Amino acid sequence: MTRMQQISLLLALIPPTVTFAATVPQTILPDNVITCQPNANCVSKKLNGRNYKVINSPRFTVMVSISKEGPYTRADVSIANNTVMPQNVTPEDFRVEVITPKPKVLLYVSPNDVKDLPSAPTPQSPTSPTPQLGSSLLPRQVATSSTGPGDSQDPNPEQFDAEAKNRAADQAASEHPLEPTSLSPNEVTSGRVYFERVKHEQLVNIVLPIAGLVFEFPYNMK
Repeated sequence: MTRMQQISLLLALIPPTVTFAATVPQTILPDNVITCQPNANCVSKKLNGRNYKVINSPRFTVMVSISKEGPYTRADVSIANNTVMPQNVTPEDFRVEVITPKPKVLLYVSPNDVKDLPSAPTPQSPTSPTPQLGSSLLPRQVATSSTGPGDSQDPNPEQFDAEAKNRAADQAASEHPLEPTSLSPNEVTSGRVYFERVKHEQLVNIVLPIAGLVFEFPYNMK
């Protein structure tokens, strides 16, 4: 069998799916990435003077507030597990992706390595492109029903309970570092996360990989 005959036989044996594989686009966006976008799956909420962005998904509710503190970018993070199974949360996997003016990845800084913080922190919150929608944060919250003129309306215990949980999560996130944990069903974990920071950063993405999902929160740091 000649060399040309060998090549012809090899091509005949290759399945069509392999032959045309090169034509499949290589820039397909992964379906496990959830990006905070206005009027979509993301809302904003102000708690204790900090502006939070909140993504609600079937598996997690993730709440993030960003500020500059000393030489770091600080993220106050709260994560609620909406599933029926324990889920692992690993802050070491979190990162900041600088988009402009020069693309760069800024890594997580361990609490043991954080230094040179102001003695009395007064974080400066960057602007957020997401509008303030005044929505509640935690999942499965029941809103109060409207009443007509002259009707009395009793306080909704579930709404007050959810707002109390929101304030507690905000306070916990600002008081201690976010620790690696196995998050039980319906459990919430909160804490501070510090990242490297560069001068003149403008548009950034706060990227939080959590149990196979990737939550992205865009911010303007100017």
